[in-house]
Amino acid sequence: MFSDQTFGVIAYNLSALIVSVTCIIYKLIIPSRLKFRNRLFNSLIIILAIDAFSAIYGEIIRGYDMAHETALFLRNLNEMLYFSSHFAIAPIIARYTMLKCGVEHKIRGWRVVAVHLPFLISEFMILSNPWFHLIYTIDDNLVYSREWGVYVVYIIGGLYFILSAVFIYLYWDLLKRLEQIAVIFFYILVLIGTLIQMVFPNISCELLCEAIGAMGMMVVLENDDDRRDYTTKAYNRNALINDMMIYFKYKRPFDVIFIDILNEEILRRLLTYTDYEKILTEVVKFLKSLSEKYDVYRVGVNSFFVVCPEISEKRAKKTAEEIYGRFKEFWTYRGRIATLNAKVVQAGTEDGIGDIDKLFKVHGSGKNVEKDGPIFYDEL
Repeated sequence: MFSDQTFGVIAYNLSALIVSVTCIIYKLIIPSRLKFRNRLFNSLIIILAIDAFSAIYGEIIRGYDMAHETALFLRNLNEMLYFSSHFAIAPIIARYTMLKCGVEHKIRGWRVVAVHLPFLISEFMILSNPWFHLIYTIDDNLVYSREWGVYVVYIIGGLYFILSAVFIYLYWDLLKRLEQIAVIFFYILVLIGTLIQMVFPNISCELLCEAIGAMGMMVVLENDDDRRDYTTKAYNRNALINDMMIYFKYKRPFDVIFIDILNEEILRRLLTYTDYEKILTEVVKFLKSLSEKYDVYRVGVNSFFVVCPEISEKRAKKTAEEIYGRFKEFWTYRGRIATLNAKVVQAGTEDGIGDIDKLFKVHGSGKNVEKDGPIFYDEL
């Protein structure tokens, strides 16, 4: 039989499950280019859905009479699933924050070990629980008890939240107003939900607060429509300026490949506006296919920038040559064929690009150089 308390726990977690599944469906029906940061967020909402389902399933198991060994096995399996996934939330948020703040490149060497080791320790404690019983125990009467290890993994999770909060603080001035509100909203909800459930264990609201907070983050942080060019879906000029501010602030090395379409006026007379824009969309698809680490920006009617973070000069020049070679071929869209004459220029932070003005100055100076092939910085 189910008690009123059981129904209350199920209701809270069912609400969390509905919110999480709504987020998952939204991410599925809104197509976007999945970068590692987006995959992390997708993992977060999937974990929240798994945790909510696990909590509901656990309450149902406790409410039914079944063979002792079966009940013990299902209880242990359910608790293992819940703990192993739930305590991955904080590390995922910390890693997501690093990527959002543009400081991921600073996590190298021993810092990688320092960031990931606490999570690995907590997962080892959880997965080894059937043998060492560090996190919880379930006795022969199916009575569940927390052990000292659960407080250790809670502390580890708290440290990850503090780490992400530090990165948010350092990055605060580069966040837009709505993004600031979304971040504050998420942290306050998670804190309130966690504290309420710690003080009043019968009020199982932690997952619901996390799910609602995640939905707020998704709507604001994951929605980048205002950063994209409407027709080609490349990032727009404002997005370039905002991203470059982050690159320059944290001294993140990058190379950039400037692409200018030279025969744009002729093509617009020969093709309709829609057909020309569709062909440019094919150009953007090609540029994005070069690497998921590259970002493609449309900074003018006929100008594109490909930003390549943390690659060697040799790799950057090879990429520029690949792009130039592709523009020697035809571009097609629904039977429409066009030749795009393009000027391709490659430069990087090693060439002295240290601010936005220098970036656009290098782009402009490339227009005065004539060469059958990509133009490199030392040729400007």
